[in-house]
Amino acid sequence: MRIKDSVVVSLITLVSIVCSGLVQAEDLDIVVTRGYDTKTRIAIVPFYWEGSATLPEEVHSIIDQNLTRTGRFEALPPRNMLTQPTSEDAVFYRDWRLLNQEYLIIGSIEPAGDDRVKVNFALYDVVEGRRVVAANQTVGVFQLRDLAHSISDLIHERITGVKGIFSTKIAFVTRRPTTDNNFEYRLQIADADGQRARTVYRSNEPIISPTWSHSGRRVAFANKVGDRWKVFVQELSTGKSNSINGPRGYTSAPSFSPDGRYLAYVSSTAGNPELYLYDFSSGDSTRLTQNNYIDTEPSFSPDSKSLVYTSERGGSPQIYQMDLASKRAQRLTFEGSQNLKAHYSSDGDYLVFVHQINGRFHVAAMDLASREIRVLTETNLDESPSIAPNGTMLVYATKSRGQGVLAWVSLDGQVTSEMPSIHGDVIEPSWSPYLN
Repeated sequence: MRIKDSVVVSLITLVSIVCSGLVQAEDLDIVVTRGYDTKTRIAIVPFYWEGSATLPEEVHSIIDQNLTRTGRFEALPPRNMLTQPTSEDAVFYRDWRLLNQEYLIIGSIEPAGDDRVKVNFALYDVVEGRRVVAANQTVGVFQLRDLAHSISDLIHERITGVKGIFSTKIAFVTRRPTTDNNFEYRLQIADADGQRARTVYRSNEPIISPTWSHSGRRVAFANKVGDRWKVFVQELSTGKSNSINGPRGYTSAPSFSPDGRYLAYVSSTAGNPELYLYDFSSGDSTRLTQNNYIDTEPSFSPDSKSLVYTSERGGSPQIYQMDLASKRAQRLTFEGSQNLKAHYSSDGDYLVFVHQINGRFHVAAMDLASREIRVLTETNLDESPSIAPNGTMLVYATKSRGQGVLAWVSLDGQVTSEMPSIHGDVIEPSWSPYLN
């Protein structure tokens, strides 16, 4: 569907999550390995810089990389452009039609004093010969990457009708061998493009199951402390962590409810791994399951009224759904020898989970109305899928050339891209909600 009306808007400056105690910045390199056969052709002209000093970021390059990474866009290289306009009066649609382009983006950046710059940009529909949207924003020079992500979000939504995810974050764990043959684990948070990774928690013991609160202000995770596993909830603005633990046993696999009231988790306090519900307002926990089988990996529905989880009560790990009001559970998966780590899509219409068939693990999606399962990935070591907040992509952990990496895949299985790290194996990804 093409855009029908043109508007002029002012971008809102991104407010980034401030994490105290950050110790190291790292980048992930994203490599697109497969994309759509038919892509939207878009020309992104290098933004004209009116100042003299070199800018720390190339806004047009970030927009190019963001859109290309989705697999839905094909950007025209600047060297192939007939002209490089920086204002609307220099835009000649004939030139871009000759290059078979569908959309055009132009922009300029000018000094605004006190290490601030004013960024102007516009998106044009080449086929219909009109401006779709124009915007301007004054930001600090070191906020240019945030602004480029915001512009990418706006462009993606105007062209596709789907809200962009470029201003979101991804939490993940890195694991690196140390000199004493042990491992160092770090919980990190990066931009959705893998850049500006920051360590928010580190340990010499494993860190698993990071998950975001619906507000994006907190993360929860499990960390082995001595001979026990504990669940920690960390405030990202202060870096403070609180643990949620039973008097004995272990706790793990946390999951925030979207309404912010509860945290589901697994505890062996009663001797067997069971599901519990922690109430943030009262500080009390309620036991949800009571049986002799392992119940684990809870994940809330978008309306906070039910959750899915993994249980071995049927003889092998399969996915069940529990209505929290009645505490009644039903089995959802019957295909495959194992089904694990399920998460709802943002609209609640389908699940994404790890699916084992013929001895291999894959990421799969299930339509909850039809119960049809669709395998999304091709490798045999795929784990820990996490869905983007717009429901179009997911990130998961896999192996590539012997290293643990993150990978993206579209929910229709048409786009994949890899995100290797320079800091050891990358595992346990979790995609943030929208943060602004």
